Amino acid sequence: MIRQSELARALGLSKQAVSKLKGQGMPVNSVEAARAWRDENLSVAARKETRASAAAAPGESRPGAAPAFPRIPDDQDEDSQGDSEDFKAARTREKISEANIAEMNEARMRREMINVAVVERQLATDYATTRDALMQIPARMAPLLASESDAAAIQTMLDAEIHMALCNLAGTAEQAKNAEGAFD
Repeated sequence: MIRQSELARALGLSKQAVSKLKGQGMPVNSVEAARAWRDENLSVAARKETRASAAAAPGESRPGAAPAFPRIPDDQDEDSQGDSEDFKAARTREKISEANIAEMNEARMRREMINVAVVERQLATDYATTRDALMQIPARMAPLLASESDAAAIQTMLDAEIHMALCNLAGTAEQAKNAEGAFD
């Protein structure tokens, strides 16, 4: 007997989803039986592609993934297949896309998805500011260090300057999160 958490992982589902499907009659004694039941009882749109199956190599079959284009068997031409299959496949792709967009919007609202371009701009600004602060240390510190003869005092002064310049980097992640438009 397979544990429900193992089954969830194998199917690319949450434990809650497995419990819900179990209540609908999905067998939980094996991964194969659960997959067969899902293939038989659930629509393709309900089995939308998971992150794990999306990472599968090209050409591999992914359970729940809608085909890019409906396949027309070699012994049939397009006219004999009819428009219903094309419409169903297009409708399924549309529903999967809508579900993916809704998930992305929810992730943005929960602040789990961030706008990469905004973060990259913020990081570039923060790194440039840090670089400039580090590059200015010699010019700023030269007159102060020239008059100092104690090596320990010189090291303390340089450490303090470098520490100040690098303190900006410590808050970079938080600044990126708070950048305007990061979660838009």
